[in-house]
Amino acid sequence: MIAYIRTMVKGEHAENDRIEARLDAQGWDGFGTLLGAVFYFAVNRRFPNGASPDEVIRFVSEMRSTTTGGPSTDAMSAEKLISAALDPSIDTDIDPTIAGRIQGLTILHTLGAGTVSDDELDQLLAEAAALASRV
Repeated sequence: MIAYIRTMVKGEHAENDRIEARLDAQGWDGFGTLLGAVFYFAVNRRFPNGASPDEVIRFVSEMRSTTTGGPSTDAMSAEKLISAALDPSIDTDIDPTIAGRIQGLTILHTLGAGTVSDDELDQLLAEAAALASRV
C-alpha cells in the first residue's frame, strides 16, 4: 500500500493503476489507517508550527483551485480535517469516504509535483507506515 501512495504522489499513473488493480484483487485492509497517517505527517510537514484558521482556509482554497478534483471538495470539511490533524482536540464527524478524498487531495497537494525529494517521501511514508501499524 505504501507503493500505491508513493506512485500516486510521484504521478506514476501506469504503475499506480497496476498496484490499484492488485490491491482490488487482494483487498485494501488497513489502507484507510495508512492514508490517515500519511495525511497527518503531510499536514504537519506543511504546517510544522501549527496554523491559524486563516492559514488553513488559504491552504484549502489553494488546494481546491490547483488540484484535480479539488474544486468539488467541500471546503469546510477539508478545513476541519486539516485543523484536526494539527490539533487532536478538534472533533471531526466527516463521512469516511469524504475524509479519504480530502486526505488524498491534501497528500497530493503537499507532497506531489516535486515538492519533496524521493528520500523525504520515503522517510515520511516509513514514519506513516510505522504509525499505522501501531493503530
